[in-house]
Amino acid sequence: MNQRIAELKRVADKVERLVNSSVDRWRDLPDRVLTFRPSEAAWSIKEIIGHLIDSASNNHQRFVRLQLADMLTFPDYQHDNDEWVRIQGCQERPWDELLGLWRHFNDHLSHIIRFVDQSCLTHAWMVDMETRVTLFELMADYLQHLEVHLDQIAENIDTST
Repeated sequence: MNQRIAELKRVADKVERLVNSSVDRWRDLPDRVLTFRPSEAAWSIKEIIGHLIDSASNNHQRFVRLQLADMLTFPDYQHDNDEWVRIQGCQERPWDELLGLWRHFNDHLSHIIRFVDQSCLTHAWMVDMETRVTLFELMADYLQHLEVHLDQIAENIDTST
């Protein structure tokens, strides 16, 4: 088996494990912990999960479209993260709905990563005129991005209790 495909299977497995174990641990967190913001500029746990849903949604498009075309120009939402979270009103959403959507979206992305067409891994998303990111890099980076925000959630839990 191709080394990059094996690496992506490990990514998919780890995404699934992390998300499912997190859902199990966080299911019964009280609302005061879920909506606590460590600072005025920081996100609450609900807002972080909302951002991770946005990440899953945007990456779903990239993961699929880059298997249909060898080059993709697709807007980056990175500079609008706060606005995406604000517009969607994550603080007001029921926790079980947010958590369920996040879990199911990540299960689906894990499936897409596991069954990626190996011949498409070099297809690239043009972020801007200078930045080119391959499908392989996007899929591998998805796990790293998830882990950063899981650490952020752990810090929020520690700070709020």
